[in-house]
Amino acid sequence: MELKTINAELLAKMFKQGTYELNKNKDIVDSLNVFPVPDGDTGTNMSLTMNSAIEGLSKQTFDTVEEVSKTISKGSLMGARGNSGVILSQIFRGFAKGCKGKKELNSSELCHAFKEAADTAYSAVLKPVEGTILTVIREIAERGMEYAGESLDIEELFALLIKRGEETLERTPEMLPVLKQANVVDAGGKGLLFILKGCHDAMLGIETNYESIKSAPVENAPAQAYMSTEDIEFAYCTEFIIEGDNMNGNKLKAFVEKMGDSLVFVQDEELIKVHVHTNNPGLALEEALKYGSLKKVKIENMKDQHSNIIDGSHVTIESIPYDEDYGFIGVAMGEGFINIFKDLGILGNIEGGQTMNPSTEDFLREIDKCNSKHIFIFPNNSNIIMAANQAKELSDKDIYVIPTKTMPQCITAMLEFNRELDANENFEAMVESLGSVKTIQITYSVRDTLFNDMAIEKDDFLAVADGEIKGVGKNQFDVVFESIEKTRDESSEILSIYYGADVTEEDAQALASSIEERFPDLEIDVYFGGQPVYYYVFSLE
Repeated sequence: MELKTINAELLAKMFKQGTYELNKNKDIVDSLNVFPVPDGDTGTNMSLTMNSAIEGLSKQTFDTVEEVSKTISKGSLMGARGNSGVILSQIFRGFAKGCKGKKELNSSELCHAFKEAADTAYSAVLKPVEGTILTVIREIAERGMEYAGESLDIEELFALLIKRGEETLERTPEMLPVLKQANVVDAGGKGLLFILKGCHDAMLGIETNYESIKSAPVENAPAQAYMSTEDIEFAYCTEFIIEGDNMNGNKLKAFVEKMGDSLVFVQDEELIKVHVHTNNPGLALEEALKYGSLKKVKIENMKDQHSNIIDGSHVTIESIPYDEDYGFIGVAMGEGFINIFKDLGILGNIEGGQTMNPSTEDFLREIDKCNSKHIFIFPNNSNIIMAANQAKELSDKDIYVIPTKTMPQCITAMLEFNRELDANENFEAMVESLGSVKTIQITYSVRDTLFNDMAIEKDDFLAVADGEIKGVGKNQFDVVFESIEKTRDESSEILSIYYGADVTEEDAQALASSIEERFPDLEIDVYFGGQPVYYYVFSLE
């Protein structure tokens, strides 16, 4: 039977089945990491983003594809993790634009929706790189526009678009040399095709139970302290979404701010999302109804929850004594780095990093805790910068994202901060300081591969310095020596060693002694970092 249109029910099934297919294959996507290190997380980030995107689909019914696509767009926006998740959320944002005003999609309208998806994703990336997920969605959209004037069976059209996507994915190594060197295709593009394949399965009548779609929960809560039930001042965790036209978000925000704490307030063109801890959730909902219709409401009694799990769980709302003028938020993984950051004045911590990228909503939640006039954010990972910038765009606070790619860069930038300068001057000085530090990270290979003419075997030690492999081998000390030799320059004077969770202090000190013998001109300091995945993180300055 020919499928001429996609209605709301089918579109919801398509997104659910697409999420299922991605979740099932996320390890394959993770394995496509260019470097063979144990932090490949593109599949995980896209999976978590999709899980957030479809969360609202099971909690309400939809009459139009516009409503479904809006739900997907909003959910993916808030749950976006990593660069791949942020780009995916922008693809869905564009697709929702293409569905605006539509009850159903015919083949021509579907093609135009894909075109909007590609255009929106490209415009969201400052410097688009070909050979990535952007290329895959663009060429899918271009093929779709070739058929936009024809009245095709949508299932047949979708199959043709997936085929174009697969062909494009196979060509990504020719477009991006780093993929060719690693002998892999683009991970984000592969993840997108798993989603589209699931969507196509739904068109064919394949439907998986929603519960089997969900991935295992990810522990990604900020560091928390213990508290008693009596210490919970505001008992009800209240969340709701309002949709409507011409909403005055500032007035609503001012009202809700007075009702409690832990406010997260996000608004875009036609939606407001509110999270607040309050003792009067009914009043908050009553006020919200003046601005639009409530689409999603969740109220939880935190005192009851706390009483049920007080035997060892961490449940708290941490009150952070932020500075009135300046607040600093950093992403960190490892007890040692977290404590170092606090000593430097970075009081806001978002736990995350390699293998566990925080979402846009994680940033917004931490931003809301900070009442400082100016807020500086340190992502400390190249795969987290886009989510931090997306949170900046959604917040109405004065936020500066320092594009730190490593935790040593964060430390260097923070040491550059000067209260005699204004916020913009500090931002410029801190960004400029990032070029003065070189970071080397020591880990291990998860697969056999050939990279830049280097033969790498599974379980070899690897040294990655600012995005380049600088050493590989069976002997950890030799790999460390090689990476330092290749990374340092005439200005390098200080080597800071941060040892990870799987390294003892004795082993770290022994390595430091060997490095000192090999490089007597370097001043060496040893610190506990506590980071996972990487045995050592070195900072050369």
